[in-house]
Amino acid sequence: MALNRINGREELYVGGVFGLRRSQLIKEHKITHILSVIKYYLRAEEDVFRGIEHLSVDVDDMEDEDLLVYFPKMVRFIEKGLYGEVKEITPAGLQPSGSKSADDEDADAITPAADSAELTAAQLARLKLTPAASSSSPSSRGPAGPEPTGAVFVHCAMGKSRSVSAIIAWLLWKHPHRFGRSNPTTTPRQAVANALKWVRDSRPIAEPNDGFMSQLEMWWDMGCPADSDDAVEREPAYQRWLYKREVEDAARVGRAPDWIRFEDEEAEKDEEKPATESAVELRCKKCRRVLVTQPFIVPHQGRGNAERSDCPHVFIEALSWMRLTLEAGELEGRLACPNAKCGASVGRYAWQGFKCSCGDWVAPAISLQKSKVDEVKTTSGGGKNSAAQVGSAADRMAALGIRMPPGGGRQENL
Repeated sequence: MALNRINGREELYVGGVFGLRRSQLIKEHKITHILSVIKYYLRAEEDVFRGIEHLSVDVDDMEDEDLLVYFPKMVRFIEKGLYGEVKEITPAGLQPSGSKSADDEDADAITPAADSAELTAAQLARLKLTPAASSSSPSSRGPAGPEPTGAVFVHCAMGKSRSVSAIIAWLLWKHPHRFGRSNPTTTPRQAVANALKWVRDSRPIAEPNDGFMSQLEMWWDMGCPADSDDAVEREPAYQRWLYKREVEDAARVGRAPDWIRFEDEEAEKDEEKPATESAVELRCKKCRRVLVTQPFIVPHQGRGNAERSDCPHVFIEALSWMRLTLEAGELEGRLACPNAKCGASVGRYAWQGFKCSCGDWVAPAISLQKSKVDEVKTTSGGGKNSAAQVGSAADRMAALGIRMPPGGGRQENL
């Protein structure tokens, strides 16, 4: 069929570009909004399209296409088309106080009190407290809230991949409990698969490409942020994913990446990463300068996916003390201790990756050589900021009766 109605109480339709050529169907279903997940211009001179609000998102149906960044914009457009206005944007999995799930299928929804205990720091940061919604409150998104007032048609070329991905993104945001949000064991892959099955009940040919499926899993995992059109762009998880793509694309053509994400600087802006009760520091064996702390050590597995204690490398994230070296634009090179009075060789990097002696291929590969560093375990409530851990070094030394040299308490960024 040219148009298929998605199961639910909303007048939400999915199809291909041929649906727009069936003017009679547009009239019969009283379509008020059209989302084109393809470069498309409506023929405004035709009577059937007069008064219809249109949004076109120009993306290709390719696995490496970034559709994720457009999810908030498309979700908000669909919501506005169905309900007249995006009254309230809440983190996925948390309904406004006093509201219930939209359909009987959402009967597994848990109460706000129980759910709020499981919210991530990211969700709490986006949470906006509002007065309890009454049964007639326009901000309620459940059955007690307003009935849908519009009809939205979402299409791409064939109504199979791009348009279906947009529909799934909205479903995961609008009806999270329907797809397992209230069950803590539900994985992102399961949630997206459940949503795809829901769409296939209406449109059997629905089949987003593998890249879009992975992006939908990320969308679910980050809590379906849609408080603004650029909500995804502000997510640390999206920024890391974008950076990984940049590094991989650059290495594929044999060059260094155009931009580098220094994780210690990003961590200072990212309050989602919790501090740990105990941590590990790796220090230059020659001068004892802290080179990396636990959160920036990349888990490394040898052959057979088993931890290898005899591996000579410790793989780490790009850190700001490496800036001058990594921004030189070389594809690979050596890492030296950032202490100006030391400068000892402590490791190496290769944007294209390299095969570790334990048999594992790591890309990109930024590593410290175990023979050049000392591992120090700390219990100062450390975590992402070494300054907080090392800042108490003077106190620990004083407790042992050891005097620190002048200026010994100063610390540099990682």
